[in-house]
Amino acid sequence: MIKKYSWKNGLKVDTTLHENLIGCVNRVRTKKASLIVVDGGVGEGKTTLAVICSQLLAKEMGQDFDILQQTRQGGSDFLKGMDWCVENNRNVIVYDEAGDFNTRASLTHFNQNMNRVFETYRALGIIVVLCLPSFADIDTSLMKKKIARMLIHCYTRTANFGNYKVYSLWRAWYLKAKFIKVTVPDDAFKFVNPNFYGRFRDLDPKDAEILEGHSVEGKKSIIKKSALADKGMLDIKTVGQRTGYSAQSIRAYIKNNKIETEKYCNAIYIHKELVDAIIRDKEEGKKISY
Repeated sequence: MIKKYSWKNGLKVDTTLHENLIGCVNRVRTKKASLIVVDGGVGEGKTTLAVICSQLLAKEMGQDFDILQQTRQGGSDFLKGMDWCVENNRNVIVYDEAGDFNTRASLTHFNQNMNRVFETYRALGIIVVLCLPSFADIDTSLMKKKIARMLIHCYTRTANFGNYKVYSLWRAWYLKAKFIKVTVPDDAFKFVNPNFYGRFRDLDPKDAEILEGHSVEGKKSIIKKSALADKGMLDIKTVGQRTGYSAQSIRAYIKNNKIETEKYCNAIYIHKELVDAIIRDKEEGKKISY
């Protein structure tokens, strides 16, 4: 049996969802923020559907969608992706938080990023498609500001297609209320009717291969950075922000004092105890010598 990659409408999603995506494009053209949230369990196709939606959004705006550059994982990588979009005149980005959304600290950092990003990039007309395990983790400030416009909940994916429910911002508020009352977060979806249902096909094989490789590398990076953080290691950029010294000064200090470091993806990491010592010396009027 030949696998199908589109429906009779020629799209990978139903026509109703496509029309609503066009509505998001029209919204950003009037200088309003637009965040599309895609949530669901592991293996339900969140990132796949996010890329499909992003491809349709980009097409509507007369642009291409670069999976490698416009699909980002984790907070710092997402901000780099936003910069890339600005520099290359692209107006869609996928923020896949699934691999970096496992602690209260990352959740807080994420919500701070979202609020700051939309205040900065709203005027540039960039649409963010966010993937995360549960809509329950979204900060309500993003809803109060009417930044989050649409929730797409993925569930019971099969070998041939995935299923989704779509909720407007208005209905998403009722979901948020239900999340507080139920023990199992997904049970909230049983009590609030969606605006509409739909199914999505898989990405074309070439795109699926690119996304799979990209996702694996991104998750490896998140795991490695988490391991370094657990060991108390900080990268040079963070050290500079905390101490007030330039990266050049810190690198020279490390080299001349033969400080033990770790390296990952061209970034140098040193232990936070050394950073604390530099800060103490600075407070006492002592400058780092190099």
